Amino acid sequence: MFEWLVAILVFFIGASLVLYIVLGGADYGAGILELLPSGGLADKQKKIVNMAMGPVWEANHMWLIIVVVILFMGFPLAFNTMMVSLHLPMVALLVGIVVRGCVFTFRHYDAIQEPRSQRFYTWTFGLSSLWTSMWLGIIAASLFRERINTKSVDFHEAYVAPWWGLYPFTVGVFVTCIFAFLASAYLIGETKDLELKRLFARRASVFNVLVLFVGTGVFMAARRDGDDLARDFVSDPVSLACMVGAILLFGLLWFRIETRHSWLTRLVAASQAGLILFGWFVVQAPNVLETTDGPMSFQEAAAPAATLIQLNLALLIGSLLIFPSLFYLIKVFKAK
Repeated sequence: MFEWLVAILVFFIGASLVLYIVLGGADYGAGILELLPSGGLADKQKKIVNMAMGPVWEANHMWLIIVVVILFMGFPLAFNTMMVSLHLPMVALLVGIVVRGCVFTFRHYDAIQEPRSQRFYTWTFGLSSLWTSMWLGIIAASLFRERINTKSVDFHEAYVAPWWGLYPFTVGVFVTCIFAFLASAYLIGETKDLELKRLFARRASVFNVLVLFVGTGVFMAARRDGDDLARDFVSDPVSLACMVGAILLFGLLWFRIETRHSWLTRLVAASQAGLILFGWFVVQAPNVLETTDGPMSFQEAAAPAATLIQLNLALLIGSLLIFPSLFYLIKVFKAK
């Protein structure tokens, strides 16, 4: 029974992370897109981003909060280890999330709407979106580098070495490209302006190619870091199938990004990102992180069974409320 309790929680963690990437990641990507030259379409793009993100950007953070709560209650040993060893990138991530949310709200509700302040809000929103996306990727890569040292008294070895290096920063760039790609694909369906549709379609194609090239760079950086990630993906049939599926979807989107049937483009883009993330889960399973003392599995880091039972019940009951509420929120604000 204990194994089933752990498995259900791991499922909720995986599902929440996938939803955070394909929904919240697109919000980060929208900010990144505003940093790119848009010519005379900049104001229209800003308006579309405000309309697209306004109703849902806070709700999308719910998935990250769920992951944090599950780790805190269900896997306290892993939570404590990663929060202590990776507290510097965690703080950087939180600063980015807070600053980004503040400036997005200010530029929308600022009563003065003065051009100078609007430019400041827009640039800060874009830079903080880029900053936060980078740190999300860096933290994800740092969990499985075998550099987390729970016994070291040296500051650099204990708190800098776990996340510093070419591989984590390459994963950060990779995540940034995925977010920008998702935002471009999703925003095609948020406007009826043909110029904007073409702009977002071009950007989706460009970032889709960047995802492929930077993804190759991730495998190379991992090998340089001492981890043959490419071999791990190929050696497992499930992760290999995910990688092949993502590549096939890359080809489908590259040759035909729909500007009329935008929901098809969104579905394919989200599926591509989901396959990449799921393949990565499979490669790392059943570990929640890896330290200098060896891997730490979910079962090893789990709380007592009584705590897991209560947490599972809370999540199952909460799911009955969360998903209908989210569907209703999207239906109210997104229905054409």
